[in-house]
Amino acid sequence: MPWGWSSARGRVLARAGIGVLTWVIPPDLVDEAVGDGLAWEMRLRALPARLGAYFVLGCALLSAEPYGEVIRQVTAGLGRALAAAGWQVPATTALTGARRRVGERPLESVFRRLCSALSPGRAAWSHLGGLLVVAVDGTTVGACDSPANAAAFGRPGAGKGQAASPALRLVMLVACGTRGVLDAAFGPVRGTGTGEQALAGRLLGSLRAGMLLVADRNFYSYALWGAAAGTGADLLWRVKASLHLPVVAGLPDGSALARVSDPAAVRRRTVRNGKRRRRGSRLGSDTGPLPGITVRVIEFWVTVTTADGAVRTGQYRLITTLTDWRAYPAAALAACYARRWAIETGYAEIKTCLRGPGRTLRGRTPDLARQELWAYLAIYQALRVLIARAAAGAGLDPARISFTAALNAAQRTLGTDPGTLRDALDAAETEMLSCLVPLRPGRISPRAVKKTRSPYRSRRSQPGPITQHAEYTVTISIPGRPAQTTTDQAKQPAQHPGNPP
Repeated sequence: MPWGWSSARGRVLARAGIGVLTWVIPPDLVDEAVGDGLAWEMRLRALPARLGAYFVLGCALLSAEPYGEVIRQVTAGLGRALAAAGWQVPATTALTGARRRVGERPLESVFRRLCSALSPGRAAWSHLGGLLVVAVDGTTVGACDSPANAAAFGRPGAGKGQAASPALRLVMLVACGTRGVLDAAFGPVRGTGTGEQALAGRLLGSLRAGMLLVADRNFYSYALWGAAAGTGADLLWRVKASLHLPVVAGLPDGSALARVSDPAAVRRRTVRNGKRRRRGSRLGSDTGPLPGITVRVIEFWVTVTTADGAVRTGQYRLITTLTDWRAYPAAALAACYARRWAIETGYAEIKTCLRGPGRTLRGRTPDLARQELWAYLAIYQALRVLIARAAAGAGLDPARISFTAALNAAQRTLGTDPGTLRDALDAAETEMLSCLVPLRPGRISPRAVKKTRSPYRSRRSQPGPITQHAEYTVTISIPGRPAQTTTDQAKQPAQHPGNPP
């Protein structure tokens, strides 16, 4: 008598999937993720592990739908065959139990099997001087407000208190051209070793020679910089104005070479000199050279002139391992830093387009919340695979393809028969290519929030659209003594030199 996936029910359930995304996440990949024992399990549950994994992925693809509707969509088109095999839609409690049985590791494994830069070549939109431009940055993802989640993850700060919901801190490594995810790590927002720098350190294993890592000023530390440079990748990081960068030599393009001393060695020498002074030593203070690193410093001003005539300026200070000013001019690196915003766009696609605005992770326990976040990352990467495939076939920059269009096309293919998956994939690509994002150079969207108590304009209170077109002017300045400026934009006038656009 047939059993397992060879039984009548098993043969029908084996056809369940997540539409065209099943082409990216096929059953074999899911089986490898959940364990080799799945193929010969003696008891075929109503929700076997493979279907349970697809159900969790379906919850990320259909974040606004309840459990019952998600499982119906995952098994859409199989209703009569499943009914004939004696299968019924499980209750919500059974679906929750299936999520617990699957666990979080299989979903993490699915995501890691999909991690890739998705870059087909060395196009200008993905590379700079032959280097693949990648970016690292972090965000927070709200979780269900339960005692277990609050104890495991903590609550992020909000004004004078804490946020209403617990949250996880997520840091990703993303290819700026395709927005494909190369690696990701997350953890609690509260506790020791839970900051963005600590999580970024867990992603360094995905860096390699031939990459240019871009990061903002909150990531720099002497130790993290050294560890990242040790991977063979080149670095282009923004640093704070307070960082002491004594110039060693100026370069013809306006940049300069500077020496950064090891902070630990600086502290040890300071303590040693202090002890000598207190005991009246004849040796005097130690002023010899300290161990450190040589970096190239690029300082520039960005002037933004919007359509309404407003002008804002901001000073940027970058350090890089690319010391050849002829191969990598200062102006090219200054312009390259703007590509870092690709990861911000990626976070908006995950948190707003895919998960939905204002929604939190459904899981009421830490393991289910982590499982769901891995599922979101896997679905996001799968959609990015579809976008990269469609763009490569049409010879386009992937940025021209709307993420929302790809998401809608994928959702409409739920219930597709595996035998017609290729036709559904071609139809989805045709749909994505029919509504390309128009070229909008110089388009900006000023920071705005919903809370009226914030110093920023509110999207609800501001009459008319706040998005405008702007012109940018970048002026390279010779590095010198850093200006001591505050980074609190809310307390500065609109045209303060230290107020970045």
